Amino acid sequence: MTDSKNNKTKDMIKAATGVGVGAAAGAGVSAAVGGMGLAVAGTAVGIGMAPVAAAGAVVGTAGYGVKKAIEEGDATAIGAAAGGAAVGAGASALVGGMVLAVGGTAVAVTMAPVAIAGTAIGLAGYGVYKLFEKR
Repeated sequence: MTDSKNNKTKDMIKAATGVGVGAAAGAGVSAAVGGMGLAVAGTAVGIGMAPVAAAGAVVGTAGYGVKKAIEEGDATAIGAAAGGAAVGAGASALVGGMVLAVGGTAVAVTMAPVAIAGTAIGLAGYGVYKLFEKR
């Protein structure tokens, strides 16, 4: 096996580990916290385990993207993070007030957490790009 293929295999394993750990952590949080709901623009939706596990997988992929950016000294990850934050902030501004109900209490979701979620999604996209980038 060549070094290039060996490195690609190691990268795949690292990325899959990040996704798996993130998804497991998300599922664990959902199981520990219980029922959740999100109210947006006059309507409410229940949030089960699957979306929380998927969010964990996105965070795990973002972690892989950050790791690759640091290893390679690649500043384009900053653009991915900033772009994601801008989209998150724009989505929050467009949709308006949101409320997250968890464990018998409800908290307002302002623009900052939505922008942070957008940052994570941008970095996850960067991580996927780096995983499949041809060398």
